Amino acid sequence: MKVSKIALVVALCLSAAGAMAGEIVNSAVTATAVGNTSTGLASTALQNIGVAENNGHIGTSTVVVNGAFNTAAGLASTATQNVGHTSGNGRIDNTFITGNGLVNTAAGLAATAKQQVGFADNNGRVQNAFISAAGATNTAAGLAATATQEIGGAANNGVLQNAAVVASGAFNTAGGLASSATQRIGVAR
Repeated sequence: MKVSKIALVVALCLSAAGAMAGEIVNSAVTATAVGNTSTGLASTALQNIGVAENNGHIGTSTVVVNGAFNTAAGLASTATQNVGHTSGNGRIDNTFITGNGLVNTAAGLAATAKQQVGFADNNGRVQNAFISAAGATNTAAGLAATATQEIGGAANNGVLQNAAVVASGAFNTAGGLASSATQRIGVAR
């Protein structure tokens, strides 16, 4: 009796752990003219399109975005806009990801902003994928600005293999007092 209860508990724990993994497989995600704002005193704003988190996997899928606008513009801003993104041992394979007219801002006093397109974090792997971003604009422009725009890549022991990464008209700024900025296109680090 005790062995069967232990087996049941172990099975439930393993199934719960598996359920926490985000996965987009054999799917199509499309978004056109989508916006997320948050103009407020202690702003934040987050817009995820085609995103799989915690052992995230995007496989044999298509993510197409035309016109995605994320802002924040408040005093303690943040922003963050992810298109075709995985995290936590994230994997992107056999997938087509394209974003046109992606605009992420922040523009507040303690700004940050971060826009990732076709990117896998934390032991990330991008394999057999086509990633394209045209007119991707990330800004920050606040007092304690940061920015960061990553297109087609993988981080933290990342692997980028058999992939095509195309970026045209990709602009990353920062423009504030404690500025930074960072734009990585087709980078595994």
